[in-house]
Amino acid sequence: MKIERASFDKIFASKFWTKLRESIVPFGETPEKTEFLDKLYKGITDFTYNPKNPRDYIVINKHNGISRYVPTFSRQDYCVFFLCIKLLENEIAVNRVEGTFGGWTLGNPIRLKEEQEILELDYIPFNTINELDWIQEWQSFQNIAKKYRDLDDWQCFINLDIANFYDCVNLTILERKIRHVVPKAKQDVVTLLFHFLQNWNKKLEGYNLKTVGIPQDEIGDCSRILANFYLQDYDLIMSEICDKYGAKYIRFADDQIIYAKDILVAKNILFEASRELLKVNLNFNSSKVREFKSKEEFDIYWAFELFELLKDKTDKDLINLAVEKYFKLLDSNIRFRDNSVLKRILTVDNKLIEPKFRHRLIAMFFNPDFLAQLTLWHFKRIREFIDNDNEFFGELDSMVETVPFNSYQYNLLAFYKKERKDFDCSELEKRIEELRLK
Repeated sequence: MKIERASFDKIFASKFWTKLRESIVPFGETPEKTEFLDKLYKGITDFTYNPKNPRDYIVINKHNGISRYVPTFSRQDYCVFFLCIKLLENEIAVNRVEGTFGGWTLGNPIRLKEEQEILELDYIPFNTINELDWIQEWQSFQNIAKKYRDLDDWQCFINLDIANFYDCVNLTILERKIRHVVPKAKQDVVTLLFHFLQNWNKKLEGYNLKTVGIPQDEIGDCSRILANFYLQDYDLIMSEICDKYGAKYIRFADDQIIYAKDILVAKNILFEASRELLKVNLNFNSSKVREFKSKEEFDIYWAFELFELLKDKTDKDLINLAVEKYFKLLDSNIRFRDNSVLKRILTVDNKLIEPKFRHRLIAMFFNPDFLAQLTLWHFKRIREFIDNDNEFFGELDSMVETVPFNSYQYNLLAFYKKERKDFDCSELEKRIEELRLK
C-alpha cells in the first residue's frame, strides 16, 4: 500500500493520540509517538501488519441483562482502523439521503451536509469531538425528530430499531459496496481495512475469516461511518417508499422513525422496510417497534417538552419545572425515555434544583440498574449532586461484586483513579480480571 510518510503522520494528529488515552481499558506505558509510527508505517507498507487479539472486551448491559461486547484493540489496530476510514471517508461519505444522521464522525462530508440541513431547521448541533459525543448527537436527533413532526399533519408514528445491527453487517456486502465507490488508487486501502475487519477477533473465532459483523468502536467511531454507509442504499429506497405513500422517514444510526397520516400506511411501509433490510442481512428488533397514534403520545414518549425545559442549564424555574413534570410522568406510569431525561438532568447546574426534588433525584441516581449503565463522566456529575462522598462511594463499592458487566468496573476504576486517588483499587482490578473473557 502506498502512502506518503508525511500524510501518514498527519492523520495521527495529537487529537487522535489523546483520544487513544481515553480508553477505559488501560494500555499500560505510552510509547514514544515517532518510534511507534515508524514501526506501524513499516508494518503497513511492508505488508507485515496483522491484527492482534483485543486487549479485553468491555461488556455492557444492552437491554434486560443481554450483553453487548465492545472490543478494545491494541494501539496499532486502532491506528490502522482509523487510518483506513480517514483515507476512504471522502468516498464512503457521499449520497446521504435527506433526514438521515449518523455519519458525522471524523469531520467527513456527510457531517457537513447534515449541518446545512440542521441549520435550515434552526438547530445548530454540538461539536462531536468531545467526551459527550453520543449524548450530544442523540440530542441532535431528538430535535430533528421534533422538527420533522411539524412538517405535516402526521397522525401516526412508528419508532424502529435494527436488531444487533453491528453484529449482523455482512462483510462481503460491505466490501462490495465500498469497492464500488472507491477509485483504483485506493483499493489497497480497502484491502487493508478488510484484513483488519476479517481478522481482529481470532481470540473467539480462531483462524476462520470473519464474514459477518463489524466491531463496536470504543474510541474512534470508525465503525459508525461504515454502518452508516452500509445503510445508504436502504435509506434511498426507504425515502422513495415513503414518498410513494406521502410519508416521511428519518434515521440516526440504527434508530428510525416513520411519519404517516394513517396507521395502515405506516404498517405497509414497515412491511416494505423489513423486506429491504433483509436484502442486506438485517432485521428490525420486534420488541422495540413502537407505534404512536397521536402527536401527543409521540411527544410524551420522546419527552420533547422536558428536553426543551432543560435546554438552558442555568434557568432555575425551567429546570425545576422539568424535574416536576418528569416525576409526574413516572408516577403516572406513562411510557417515555425516562433514563435519557435523568441523564440530561445530570448536565444542569445541580445547585439550581430545589431541595424538595433533590432527595428523590439522588435516590434515582443511586438505583443500581441506573448506576451500572453509567460512565466516568456521569459518576463525576452525580458526586456533585450529593454532600456525602462516603455514601456515594459506599454505594458504588457495594456493586463491584454484584454487577457482571465489566463496563461498570472499568468506568468505576477510571473514576476512582481521578477522583479517589487514595483508594486501593486492587480489589476492583481483581474483579475486572475475574470478569475477563477467557
